[in-house]
Amino acid sequence: MRKLFMLLLLSLTLMGCQTMPTGDGAAVDNYNRGRAAYDAGDYQSAVSFFLEATRLDPRYGEAFYGLGKSYEAMNMNRQALNAYLDAVSVQPSHGGAHARAGILYFKMREYGPAETHLKRATEYAPADPMPFYYLGEIYRMQGNCKASVDMYKKALALNPGLLDAKEGLRRAQREICGGGGGGGGNRPPKVERATEFTGGGRALKPGEW
Repeated sequence: MRKLFMLLLLSLTLMGCQTMPTGDGAAVDNYNRGRAAYDAGDYQSAVSFFLEATRLDPRYGEAFYGLGKSYEAMNMNRQALNAYLDAVSVQPSHGGAHARAGILYFKMREYGPAETHLKRATEYAPADPMPFYYLGEIYRMQGNCKASVDMYKKALALNPGLLDAKEGLRRAQREICGGGGGGGGNRPPKVERATEFTGGGRALKPGEW
């Protein structure tokens, strides 16, 4: 009896974590067509296929993510953000969607939600250097020496060639760390840097998922 109970509990847990469609495969077919259209640079068709996939399976987090990337490729950032938020609402552990949502919030200068999603991205997609980089930018603009330097260094540990993170690290050390190598405490943020951002944030290219 105990073994049966444990098997039932495991089954319910796996169902709760499920991120793939639960329907008859039509959602998957549309998702795959959306991927193919996205990779071919046909973003409008990709949007149509991903929308159909999410209509058929409203809990298809990966389809919402594809929809967001397609919108973002067309510079429809608000629609992209909404799609990424839909993705994480049905699949809270989707690191890619958290990362893209955080980056878009950053570009919109909404730093509170940007930080929230970027932090989640570092948890669920720890191999992606970009969330660490953008967190470094946020903390640099806040005048937080240690936190910004730590984030830039984590980004560079994942991608030593990330030029934006190298420049951010130099700026943090020069502007808020007293020219040191990453020590020091926090300095009050300067108003003129509160919305300053340089580099990063390139659009995803076909084939980059």
